Amino acid sequence: MSGFDLRSLKKTHNQEDHIETTKYCKHIVYGENIYGVLTFLKLNEKYPGEVKLITNNSYLKEDFENELKTSLNSIRSQAVADELNGLNASLEITPSQTKVKFYKDTKFQPFGGRAKPHDIKSNEEFFIAPYFNFNSNAILKAEQRENFDQLMSENQTHKLIKSIEMIENTDLADQTNFKVHTGDYENFTCENLYFCESPKKFFNLVSNKDSLPESVQKFCVTIENHSAIAVHFKAKAEVYPESGSLIIPQSMTHEWGSFLLDIEPFNPTNSTQELTAVTFLSEDDVQEEDLAKKIKLMRRVIERVLPEFTEENVDQMIRFSDEFDITGVDDTLFSDLQSEHVKFCGHASPIDKGDSNDFKYFSRAYYAIMKSNF
Repeated sequence: MSGFDLRSLKKTHNQEDHIETTKYCKHIVYGENIYGVLTFLKLNEKYPGEVKLITNNSYLKEDFENELKTSLNSIRSQAVADELNGLNASLEITPSQTKVKFYKDTKFQPFGGRAKPHDIKSNEEFFIAPYFNFNSNAILKAEQRENFDQLMSENQTHKLIKSIEMIENTDLADQTNFKVHTGDYENFTCENLYFCESPKKFFNLVSNKDSLPESVQKFCVTIENHSAIAVHFKAKAEVYPESGSLIIPQSMTHEWGSFLLDIEPFNPTNSTQELTAVTFLSEDDVQEEDLAKKIKLMRRVIERVLPEFTEENVDQMIRFSDEFDITGVDDTLFSDLQSEHVKFCGHASPIDKGDSNDFKYFSRAYYAIMKSNF
């Protein structure tokens, strides 16, 4: 009899540990990044109290600013600059006055000159065009910057998503289209899901893929993610006489790709100069030990070509992303996807521009989010 009672108690205990709860929210935004925040803020203005932002970890103003610092400037064509200025004149986008340069024969040389650059990988070619300067403070409205952390703490939920289930409704009055299953059994249902990370990640999370609309399936299956490591450096000296972009080979003997640098103007007020360096990674380079070696190589190469950049006078901030660049975005599906209840709002957003290849990274996401009518 005692054995029976013990088994009964154990079963009850396990059931209590795994009781699932489900909460409904009309609009759920998923994305621990700038794009998730921008999507949430736009929706929250239109549907106050009906929007929830889900992130794996806490994402506050400091994280937003650090992500901007560890990103390369993605406005690199006049067409993109004109479009974004039209959406937000406060961005004050202006062209850079310096050409992008590459390092060869112990000096920096401009692209388009007589010298031939080292091998430039396909995902590095975008950065050969000079960047446009813009006012990053204008990305957020003044009241959003001021109340950022309060808005996030009130509307942000930290959950690890285990799977996403597409709900097929036969009841027209029921507006539930997705169920988001989390790691602690607190689940969420929603009418509209705004996915601000890679569509490939979304597709992998969906448990019943055959229930997804054909347009969503077609859009997701062509997506490819590309890893990169980005380091923001703050040097306590002038390390380069101009602002602009530099492309430096990782090795003079091996075709390992480049280190891509965006350099800000020297600040004479506090005698500092800030720069961001990015390098794309192969599948063999994403272990912690490999990343540490890559960062050491990055610093060593930069120190060699910029002598004033030394270990003693430089502070650094590191960001690794397994979806820093996303390729395979099919913009021809833009119209088909507009009526779907999942919206892709990151830097893989589909957009309705003929010259869409110029829209990448932040510029694509910002354009898509600001132009959207959700």
